[in-house]
Amino acid sequence: MLRLSLSVAAAAFLAGCGGVEEDVAVSHDGGHAMSEMVPDAVQALAPLPDDGVAPAIDVSAAWMRPHPQGRDVTAAYFTVSLDAGAADRLVSARIDGADRVELHGHTMDPETGMMQMRPIGPQEIGTAGPLLFAPGGHHLMVFGLDPVVEGQSVSGVLMFERAGEIPVEFDVRSTAPAAALD
Repeated sequence: MLRLSLSVAAAAFLAGCGGVEEDVAVSHDGGHAMSEMVPDAVQALAPLPDDGVAPAIDVSAAWMRPHPQGRDVTAAYFTVSLDAGAADRLVSARIDGADRVELHGHTMDPETGMMQMRPIGPQEIGTAGPLLFAPGGHHLMVFGLDPVVEGQSVSGVLMFERAGEIPVEFDVRSTAPAAALD
């Protein structure tokens, strides 16, 4: 009986997520916090191994697009490098003044052949190279932030599993900084 109850609960959760993801993918004006959209199995990743070296995280080329006219949603980008330690994991982000921030990525819908934005789970960074959040790829969706315009900057925090909270200043600009293109 317990197995049946768990199966029914899991099916209901997955069915509910499909509708929520579709709302976020299409409109970005509804949706829910990332923790409500990413299945528990993804959120409950095994902890990263402790290699005895505290991770040193370097965040560069942090920027955010100005708000599209009449919208309260925008996107933010950055590059994360691991300067010490074997691995870490970006688990979430906060932006001062925003209602919520979600880690997003682009996926191809196999039925329509169109790219869609979807919430993604925690992202690992290791010795293979930097973790890039850039237009057309991974990005932060920023909801409920008062409109920002080019030339401003916005403070935020990237939260890592091992390194903890890393403060970040996002420059508001229409195009990527030169450092992000290297």
